[in-house]
Amino acid sequence: MGYTHCWRYQPDSPAYATAWPAIVQDSNHIIAQLSKRIPIAGPDTTGVPLLSTADGIAYNGGPGEHGEAFVLAAPGTTTRQWWFCKTDGQPYDLAVTATLLRCHLLLPEAFLIASEGDWTADWQPARRLVKRLFGANVTTIPFSDAALPDDDDFRALSTDTTDR
Repeated sequence: MGYTHCWRYQPDSPAYATAWPAIVQDSNHIIAQLSKRIPIAGPDTTGVPLLSTADGIAYNGGPGEHGEAFVLAAPGTTTRQWWFCKTDGQPYDLAVTATLLRCHLLLPEAFLIASEGDWTADWQPARRLVKRLFGANVTTIPFSDAALPDDDDFRALSTDTTDR
């Protein structure tokens, strides 16, 4: 199946819309820091990452070091609430986990995450990065089974026309 992270949020909620500018700004900061040593590209593994308040967030690893694109929809652009990204543990996984962790910190009740990664080992680099960049020392495991897919999510995926 591959090394995967899942998240659930409500892109049409007022709380998400309020937090969105900070999410984009903080994601830009994460990508700027990491792209100095990790290849991070646009969602198709070429060009630059999409980090836009109007168009959303989408990025992937660079050529030869990529998995699936990481996507966060801009507020109100989709009703889809469940997403996933198979990074296969490629280097850009650090950008994905740091972004997910930052989103959860900004919206602790409204942005849920789950991961095949181990909180103590696999998420340690993201925890250190988030602490260094934003001063947030995350000690409580933020994973939630509510972020995992249910039957409705799989039905929605089969009819989803969102470009991932």
